[in-house]
Amino acid sequence: MFYQRDDDGYWDLQENIHIFGHPTLEHLTVRKAKLDERGFDSLEKPSGTGLKELHFIDCDINDDALSDILLHPEDLREFTMTHQEDPLPPLEESPADAGDYIFALNSAQHSLETISIDSATLGGRKALRLRDFIALKTLQLRDFQLFGKTSKKPRLHSVGLPPELETMKFFGQIGEDEEVAELLLNIIENKEIMARKWKKFIIAKGVESVPEKILEACKVAGLEVVGC
Repeated sequence: MFYQRDDDGYWDLQENIHIFGHPTLEHLTVRKAKLDERGFDSLEKPSGTGLKELHFIDCDINDDALSDILLHPEDLREFTMTHQEDPLPPLEESPADAGDYIFALNSAQHSLETISIDSATLGGRKALRLRDFIALKTLQLRDFQLFGKTSKKPRLHSVGLPPELETMKFFGQIGEDEEVAELLLNIIENKEIMARKWKKFIIAKGVESVPEKILEACKVAGLEVVGC
């Protein structure tokens, strides 16, 4: 779904919110749309829907609204959200933290097999806890979004990786945050405990951008490191 505006702004997805109630639609890609916190603000909410893949490309989506629309797919398997490095127009509805989007996906944690969030504007306050995403095999995001950025406050939660995780991809530069790099190194070194099915590590910036100690740990752990 895409509507071209004269000013190249975001079109209002609220006017087409009914698409998420379609009973048999399985694959949906939405481009350059915005959605505020209302979500389904009518009394006629859908029951179970057949949506399996949902992709938001260059959209401005409120996390509360996302949580609302994702209550209804019975078997959502793939979720993608991407933004330009410098979104234009600037994002207004989207949260500032990747964890808010992960929380919005909780209703699909039994079925999601792929989560891909490619957005440089999203931060990370805390390490993500993904252990309850029991079907998740592919996770794509940035390292500081997974582990949380370094702050003055002590870390109260460690990252919890999905039990079935097989492939992880990091967008952006790896290891710019020294504490995040150490946490990544710790997970790789303890892969057999924390993510024993993890086989492939994809680096968007290329293998040459990865700190040598992380590459060495991947080799020892038997992780295939691939640049793209």
